[in-house]
Order: sequence, then C-alpha cells, then structure tokens
Amino acid sequence: MLPECHVTIPESPVYSGPRHSEADPGEMEVQTLAVERDLVIFGGCGHVGLPLGIAFATRGRTVALYDVDAAAVDLVNAGRMPFLEQGADELLPAAQASGHLVATTDPSIIGTAAAVVVVVGTPVNRHLSPDIGAVMRALDPDIEHFVEGQLLVLRSTVYPGVTAMIDRRLRELGKDVHVAFCPERIAEGHALEELSSLPQIVSGCDEVAVERATTLFRSLTDDIIQLAPEEAELAKLFTNTWRYIKFATANQLFMIANDCGLDFERIRGAITHGYPRAADMPGPGFAAGPCLFKTRCRSRPSM
Repeated sequence: MLPECHVTIPESPVYSGPRHSEADPGEMEVQTLAVERDLVIFGGCGHVGLPLGIAFATRGRTVALYDVDAAAVDLVNAGRMPFLEQGADELLPAAQASGHLVATTDPSIIGTAAAVVVVVGTPVNRHLSPDIGAVMRALDPDIEHFVEGQLLVLRSTVYPGVTAMIDRRLRELGKDVHVAFCPERIAEGHALEELSSLPQIVSGCDEVAVERATTLFRSLTDDIIQLAPEEAELAKLFTNTWRYIKFATANQLFMIANDCGLDFERIRGAITHGYPRAADMPGPGFAAGPCLFKTRCRSRPSM
C-alpha cells in the first residue's frame, strides 16, 4: 500500500486559466511600467540565468543580469563566459555590443525593469527535506528595490505551494507585484538551443501574471503551456523525478547484467534497436546531480 501524500498549499489567489495558450500577445492588456529595461535576471550569471539573459537579449529584449558573484559579473561584462555553453561565446559579446545586455552586482537594478526573473538555487536542508524558504530568503535583502506592478517570475525548482507562499508574503510586505512560476527545463550546455525548441510552462497567481509571463516567454518560443502554479511546480518535480528513475533503473539493470558476467551495452543495444518503446533507455552512469537529487527529496511523500 502506497503512503498517503500530504501537501499543504498556502492560501493565495491562484489563476486556473486555459491549459494551452493560443492568445495573441498583442491583444493582451498588459500594465505598462515606466522602466528602463524589459527584465532583470536575479542570479543572472549562473548556468541557468546567463543563457536565459543572452537568449532574451538576442531577441531584442533589454536585459540586466544581477548577481552577487563579482568575479562572474566582471567576466560577463568583459564578454567572456564563466562556463561552457554551446553558442554563447559568440552571442554574449554580440548582445553586449547591441546594448541589450549588462551585468551588475548593484541590487538597485531590480527597480529598473518591468519583470524580474529569479533563478536562485534551492537546495534541500541537512535532513534532505525541502527548504521552502530558500527563495524568499534570497529575495529578502533586496525587497526594497521591487516596484509596484512588476512581474516576478520564479524559475527555480520549488516545493508545491512555494509560489503561492511567496505571492502572499510579498503582499504582506506591501509589494504589489504579480508572481508567476515558469520552470526552467533546459540541460546545461544546451540552454540556448532548448530555450527556443522546448515548450515553456507558464503559471501565475493572478491573470495579469499569466498574461505578462506568456508575453515575455513568447520572445523565445510560441509553444506556451499554461497551468495553475501548483500544477506547474509538480510538473517540474515530476519531470526531474522521471529522469532520475530512468537513470537509476538503468544502473540497476547494469549491475544485474554485470553480476551475470554479461555485457549490458550489448543487451541494451538489442533492446533499443528498432524498438521505439525502449528508444529512451539510457546507459549506466551518474543518476543524480544536484538538480535531480534535490528533486527526489522534494518529491518524497510525507509519512
């Protein structure tokens, strides 16, 4: 018998709109803010934020990358990538030369943008339990710089209900911003390709958040899927969990074959050859980097 799953969802207004967006962004009534740029990426010089910023800037959006890592900011402003990302070595300096991309350690930059996209890390605690306050703690020191009417987009992997909790907390602090959850889905090193080739899930705590997030991400892809925030949070967790299970299962099968003195790759080749239902069977290897590992911890049912 499977254990019951007990998830407490914080109370907050939740928009449950259409499941797939067919709206023309030009027809949406989006609040206009007197701002200097389209978006700031909070945590913008890392493996998730920097490719996202380059992708938006390449498509004509004005982007500021805010990061506390001064060394990474200096590298980016010098037109150099802090890590390997296919296609970025050429696109980064081009985006800067066009005036569409800048990086800074100054948190006041947050108040200059219509949207703030948050890509901070969300680790589990020492007991391997979800740290549901990680995103809010990252935002707390810079709350004063958020301005009324901004769109706040969360991209990080979070426990179900965290988006609604952040929305409620910001309103308690007197910050009238529109909170959306639009999970990142890319593989590091292939982000610039996948940001435009993969569908983007969009959710928000009110209709304005959904409309504005949809408009923003249509800069990257026309394939937008709209969900309620808790659905989107679970979609991200379920995706990572499914990948983790596949990799872990492949490792288990490898050990079985190895114990029998047999070549697992020879067996896998026979299984996957011309058999589409097994085409995605992975080979053995590391099953849980930090992203998939913390997802497994977040997805454990409460006992």
